[in-house]
Amino acid sequence: MSSGLYPALYMPKDGYVFVVTYGRSGSTLTQSLLNSIPGYCIRGENGNLTYFLSRAANFVANNDMYKWRREDLPKRTEDRRPYLKKILGQPYDPWAGAEDVDPIDFTYSLMNLFVEKILKPAPGCRVSGFKEIRFHEDPRFFQTYMEILRDTFPNARFLFQTRDHDAVSKSSWWAKHPKATVVKELQRAETMFKNFATANPEHSFTIEYERYSEGPEYVQKIFDFLGEAHDPESTAAVLGRSLKH
Repeated sequence: MSSGLYPALYMPKDGYVFVVTYGRSGSTLTQSLLNSIPGYCIRGENGNLTYFLSRAANFVANNDMYKWRREDLPKRTEDRRPYLKKILGQPYDPWAGAEDVDPIDFTYSLMNLFVEKILKPAPGCRVSGFKEIRFHEDPRFFQTYMEILRDTFPNARFLFQTRDHDAVSKSSWWAKHPKATVVKELQRAETMFKNFATANPEHSFTIEYERYSEGPEYVQKIFDFLGEAHDPESTAAVLGRSLKH
């Protein structure tokens, strides 16, 4: 895909990192560690905006009203679907113009706008991205959602973060819900994370929050996955900050 058509999307020359997790997993620590890497600009949550953009992109790509018109436009009139023979390309078609919508351009344009207006990478940023705790909220769309991000954002990497379920269930708003309900949701999320990571090992790394207690040695594994040089002193400073998770 041409970087000239989507300049904001292609501006971070080394790509994107997405921290995929659920609430109270300690992901703000991961965000801080990533932002300690020179040239990284990893934003916090945005309300899962890319979900809505991905939904729109998927609709344009796969909804029959769009898809049939794109497929039939180059065909001879007699070879088109009966429904479209007399209306395709005409101003009285209820979906007039749908045949001209390019789903790939639409997807890239949406994500280019997201980078330009939401992520807003700082000057000198070479890796952008964000962390989000809501990726898993639509289980049936999760796989497709991740695939859209993988295929649209250059050099997309996913850091799936997990944490001990008992600790999460006692934290903040989770504590207001029955523990069994919380654990079930966390297990469901982690199953989705694992399935995508297993199918996309070159794009995925799973962070176990408890292992941060091992110090810079564990963080080294994350940096190795990202292909980044590791400064143990900088890591120790970030890990030493007190996060009330």
